[in-house]
Amino acid sequence: MIRKFVAPFFLITLSFLFAYGQRGKTFDPHDLSGFWDLTNSGLPRGALNATSNNRPQMTPWGLEKFRKTKTRDANALSNGAHPSEKEWNDPIRWCDPTGFPRVMWNPTPAAMRLAQANDEVVQFFQNNRAWRDIWTDGRKLPDAETADARWYGYAVGHWEGDTFVVNSNGFEEASWLDQYGSPHSDQMTVEERYRRVDYDHLEMTLNITDPKAYVGTWKGDKKIFQLVEKPTRSAFGDFPEDICVWSETKRPVLQ
Repeated sequence: MIRKFVAPFFLITLSFLFAYGQRGKTFDPHDLSGFWDLTNSGLPRGALNATSNNRPQMTPWGLEKFRKTKTRDANALSNGAHPSEKEWNDPIRWCDPTGFPRVMWNPTPAAMRLAQANDEVVQFFQNNRAWRDIWTDGRKLPDAETADARWYGYAVGHWEGDTFVVNSNGFEEASWLDQYGSPHSDQMTVEERYRRVDYDHLEMTLNITDPKAYVGTWKGDKKIFQLVEKPTRSAFGDFPEDICVWSETKRPVLQ
């Protein structure tokens, strides 16, 4: 009787740990490590540089803050294009941190690297060489009302089957959510869901909940990341230093 169950159990376990990618390469769906480039696969026009085009209605607080934004970009998410560069007030023009989740797709949809350790997943970004610690050791998120606000927030993660779920809070409200000036408050919470669907591709959806700024959750489009051997423009095989340096720019520059 024991022999009848050993083989099926072994095969089920093996198939769970090592699936097959599009090119026939085996992969562990719980291994997210590597360099990943954001693609525009399956996205609506203009949605690559934002959570999605379906931003929920703003609260009076959010609308008041949004009306003060001035940017060169004009689309359904923006407050209109301002022709005078002197009027643009995008925080990254003064080399402020890009913040999260904007760092994932703006100023440009550059590369992301995931590195896994026993108690955390470290998420690195080519944009300004920023990173996030996503703790997987069971700790809880801090109380956002008492914790010091951070440009990239606090993050914890756990697995739900083959999906890596990340929850974060404690964000500095001075950052924009995208290049169009979409605002947020210090009450914002973010949920990300990552799933490695094959050897070469990683799916991610990101939802924003901010009752102070928006009426309802801002549900994100499904983003697709492509596995790459190394970032572009990097002869050394790591991220180039795409850093906003005030002493080098001499003036506010929108990257």
